[in-house]
Amino acid sequence: MKANARKATDFPSRAATFIAEIEGASDSERGKVVVEKRPRRMLPSTLEGSAALSYADVGFFFVFVFFLAMMLRIGVHLHVLSQARLDSPTLPFQVTISLSLIGSLYAIIRLRHGHGVWAQLGWIWPARIHLVAALAGGIGLGIGVDIIAHATTPTTHVIHFWNLILLDGLLGPVMEESLFRGCLLPVVARTSGPTIGIAATAALFATFHPITTFAQWLCFLTTGTAFGWIRVKSGSTTASALMHSIYNATLFLCQAL
Repeated sequence: MKANARKATDFPSRAATFIAEIEGASDSERGKVVVEKRPRRMLPSTLEGSAALSYADVGFFFVFVFFLAMMLRIGVHLHVLSQARLDSPTLPFQVTISLSLIGSLYAIIRLRHGHGVWAQLGWIWPARIHLVAALAGGIGLGIGVDIIAHATTPTTHVIHFWNLILLDGLLGPVMEESLFRGCLLPVVARTSGPTIGIAATAALFATFHPITTFAQWLCFLTTGTAFGWIRVKSGSTTASALMHSIYNATLFLCQAL
């Protein structure tokens, strides 16, 4: 009984001593205690260059997208633009929209995080092995998706050279990879790990594309997963954009044959 009473009376004094030690510690030591109690998930080393990016950057970008869409709808309502122009946009119109989206993402990160925007988005030169993987992966994905497309919904596509070069080969991959794999993937990976980051961005990538069948959505999901994988493995958005561009070119060429 006496021993138990002594332990009960000693507990408040030990707690008071611990609190006093914490309060008397320096800011760095206090921060160390917090970090040790709540460990923070670490990014893969290949994504550390994008550690400063956050969900706020993605949010600001989609605010711009909403604003741009609203301006286009107002233009149609005021007869400045025709609905036919939006339904079947010309190449210059699509290039203008693509450049405005790329410019807005760049401006958001530049204003919020300073210099080195392209490096933060992962636009660095990958290792040779990842270049080879991107090229081979892009060709393989293009052939595989073409086989699935012919087996499910056979269609005939007319290829326009400049559309293929400017949109599908350059601006499209640059814009989509900068957003999904360059910006969003590292943010999700920091909170949920790289596997969930790859899967989540692939699902969003597939959902944001115009699709008519579940098979098409699965194709986009598969390609988005491959683009995310090469981004994490190489640490380079350049590699994922190259795979994306080669995939687009291979798919269009297969459908033209």
